[in-house]
Amino acid sequence: MDGLPKRETRQPHPVLFEDHEPGWAETWRGMPSFEMGDARPQYRITINFMTAEDVRAFAERTGLKLTTLSDSAWFPPAPKTAPGQFYYGGSQTDSRYPVCLPSKGRADCQTTGLALDALGVSHRFFVEETEYDEYCRHVGESRVVRLPFHDLGQGSIPARNFIWEWAKAHGHARHWVVDDNITNFARMNHNRKLSVKGGAFFLAMEDFADRYENIALIGPHGRGFVKDRGFVRTPYLLNSRIYSCILVDTSLPYRWRGRYNEDTDLSLRVLKDGYCTVLFHALLMSKGATVGNVRATPMKGGNTDTVYATGDHRLAFAQSLADQHPDCVRVVWKFNRWHHQVDYSPFKKNALRRKPGLVLPATQNEYGMELMRRAAADVEEVQEVTHVCAPHVEAVSWHS
Repeated sequence: MDGLPKRETRQPHPVLFEDHEPGWAETWRGMPSFEMGDARPQYRITINFMTAEDVRAFAERTGLKLTTLSDSAWFPPAPKTAPGQFYYGGSQTDSRYPVCLPSKGRADCQTTGLALDALGVSHRFFVEETEYDEYCRHVGESRVVRLPFHDLGQGSIPARNFIWEWAKAHGHARHWVVDDNITNFARMNHNRKLSVKGGAFFLAMEDFADRYENIALIGPHGRGFVKDRGFVRTPYLLNSRIYSCILVDTSLPYRWRGRYNEDTDLSLRVLKDGYCTVLFHALLMSKGATVGNVRATPMKGGNTDTVYATGDHRLAFAQSLADQHPDCVRVVWKFNRWHHQVDYSPFKKNALRRKPGLVLPATQNEYGMELMRRAAADVEEVQEVTHVCAPHVEAVSWHS
């Protein structure tokens, strides 16, 4: 194009293992393939319209699907596939370590349980004594553990600490603590985020954790935080916070504490003591709406009527973490609400320590996740689990 500066052409899919952080290619051997390109636009031009009729006329002449609510578009129009048309399927595969769900007020509305069922991952609900019978009716007695307390006003903290002691007593080297409002698990590859409906999704993360002596926490990132058009060069982020779906080293000398931001607080404590955390870009999760999401109605149950019923809870959230970690957390106002802002740069020096004698595979391992395509007639029926209420009562395989 005449008059535009020359710019180096980017390859949409560069060679696998192009390093962004030195050494990550070596650590990812034997893990699911991860190939990403820079799919960001090379040029942007702002076009202004005086009237809605001008928008419609422009859309007709260019073939773009634009309305007065549109804020961007691709030209030529970028091809799209129907939601759910492609996905990762495969055999159902259980996790190595127990998957524990602290849950409250959601016996008849279990999104995480259904998402785990789709993968064949065994799990148990840890519920307050007053809700035990109701959970047994909906999800099956074999899947429910009764907590010896109720309504302590500390959110999920007591339940999480009970789970930790339960895992320790049952001899589990690690244990998963998973929120009960996760709606979907997904995989990122080739600039596409696709739902995972089979294969060893959890086992892949467990294998990665077990390669190293000093991984304290590990888990999938939120699907919405990993942009498929951004230049995500690495399959994981080292030494950040792990949240909502966490594989915990049971031998750690910590326990959950506080009232808010318990995931970030625990992540910071382990990082300060020299441990590592791993947040996956290649393996993702989606969550249902929470009180902090002002654009959606939150799911019933959980902490909506207890921990979050504190007026300006956003400020309370942020301030509590700043009080716990004044050396690396500050309270900021952005996006029209209060946030905590964490400086993770002091933990860049925390390096992974591979277990002695461990030899990594030379090739990638897809962990049974196979790229599949649904027939066109089936695509319209495919929807991500949201507020589905249904029983799921298969036996648990890893508990004693």
